[in-house]
Amino acid sequence: MRNPRAYMRLVLVTVALFAFCAFFAPAAEAGVFHDWKYREGDSPRTAFGDFTWLQKTEEDEQTWIPYDGEKESPPVSGNLNYVWLRAELEPTSPEVNTLFFVTTNQSFRVWQDGKLIYQYGTLAHQQIGYGWRWHLVTLPADQRKDRHTITFQMYSESPVSLGRIIEMSIGTNADQVRKLFLFDLPYFINLPVIFMLMVIVWIYYINQDELRRLYRFVFLFLIIFAIWMFSASNSTVFLLDEPGLWWRTLLFMFYLMPIGGSSIVLDIVDKAFRPVVQKTLYAYSAFVIAAIALELAFLFEIELPLPQTFADQNGFMIMLPIFLICMTFLQAIQIVCLYRSNGDNRRHCRAFIVPGVVLPLIAILNGTFRFLHLSSIIPYLMAIAPFAIFAFAYFILSLVGEQFHKERSLIALARSLEIEVASAVERSEIDPLTKCFNRRKFDQNVKEAVTLARIAHLPISILMLDIDFFKRINDNYGHDMGDRVLINFTDLIRQQLSAKETLYRWGGEEFVVLCQAYNLTKASDLAEKLRKAVETSAICPKQRVTCSVGVATWHDDESDETVFKRMDDALYAAKQNGRNRVMLESLDSPADAIPAQ
Repeated sequence: MRNPRAYMRLVLVTVALFAFCAFFAPAAEAGVFHDWKYREGDSPRTAFGDFTWLQKTEEDEQTWIPYDGEKESPPVSGNLNYVWLRAELEPTSPEVNTLFFVTTNQSFRVWQDGKLIYQYGTLAHQQIGYGWRWHLVTLPADQRKDRHTITFQMYSESPVSLGRIIEMSIGTNADQVRKLFLFDLPYFINLPVIFMLMVIVWIYYINQDELRRLYRFVFLFLIIFAIWMFSASNSTVFLLDEPGLWWRTLLFMFYLMPIGGSSIVLDIVDKAFRPVVQKTLYAYSAFVIAAIALELAFLFEIELPLPQTFADQNGFMIMLPIFLICMTFLQAIQIVCLYRSNGDNRRHCRAFIVPGVVLPLIAILNGTFRFLHLSSIIPYLMAIAPFAIFAFAYFILSLVGEQFHKERSLIALARSLEIEVASAVERSEIDPLTKCFNRRKFDQNVKEAVTLARIAHLPISILMLDIDFFKRINDNYGHDMGDRVLINFTDLIRQQLSAKETLYRWGGEEFVVLCQAYNLTKASDLAEKLRKAVETSAICPKQRVTCSVGVATWHDDESDETVFKRMDDALYAAKQNGRNRVMLESLDSPADAIPAQ
């Protein structure tokens, strides 16, 4: 990246904005809930269908067990699906009438003084589960002046989730809605950042041949991260109110992110480290397959011999502890491989160390706290996770910055070549008849162009054009007509070329076009374009003129003479196969030259 200080300023300003909003977030009233109690199992009903546990009798009160409801979940037995919670609510001002809390994998009812005021779910088995869900419960305003009893009837198939209420608070409706918005603020801030990065990566993907595979992996990772980020936000209920589905989507994306990151690492590390990185990629893939298999087993209600702790958990959550532990070691292996890579992609490897450390670290902390139900210790842990995209943005901007620098080098080379064209006549580097660069100039330029292409890791190709049956034109119409054909031929070819392509006279009726940043496919397309232009033009007023073209490209560190030999062989094959055609190089033998499509 060319300006890391500016990038750091951007990150600090964004984080400061979030911290400012979080600092001025509305504070819920504290100390209004007390005397938390719980009761295991489900309440029987009276003959009229009412729950008997809602009635406060002296005998009934002895069965309720006190616990600290603001700090912990009730210690219910592991084989239960129902639990009842109860708390006393002190009087507050009339406008403070909205409860806010979050539940995981639970369905429940809420009563105020025995009056049902809210229900979520059916308090029965649901195939997809109940997921992570926030709730806003409005209390009857005309009853806020007195002390009230709030009772919860909770149902869950997960013993670790049963009775667990997160971030319970009471406040005004406006304050609680603002609290929801502030929770999603990191996602609102960072989703546009992801979309901007996706646009940048897509532009380079469609315009760059060399790193197209890498840009594809980067784009896929951004898609995974965007889906994960949206699935973690509270806004999902406005699109589809299926918390269980969004919870599984979030976990699935969580498992896919290391696979996306490993694919990027595999593409940029040195060849010596690729077998090691490939094994880490296989390990991550194995975790995904195992988690999906467990998930399907639960969906189809296949009984598995699992400990009670994992009973009624989904497959992704069961694999999460092992996945987090293994991620620590697998990422450490990848970081070492990135750090020790000193090949052509050294800068890319160094830049990817930043997201390679930051993203897994946040993911491991996030998953660990969520699995251990310690998210209340760090309330903004989930809010920090979306900002990890800035670590990945550092790698993308470094990648794009290096490509931009390479493009500027090529533009500078093209400009220098234009300046040399103007002074080539004085140095006898221009063919006096056709005004093209001559063989001497070609020998100078090709060494510089090949060297720069190797430094910039860009392809470079060469075309050789030969006017078909040129000797017959000289014999039948004289050398003046032959000279006129050569002049018209070169004028036509120059009109078809851009700044990245330079025309040279090789000798006699043979010409060479040096194509910078062209792979074999693009060079072949150019050759066919030139051949058709010659075939359809009136270069010679006496007869139709065509040309044959041979195409070759540089591979690795091979010598120029080797490339020239393949180019000459391809041209010879074009002539042997009837002329007026384009033939591509063959790395095996001249006889295997390939016709252009």
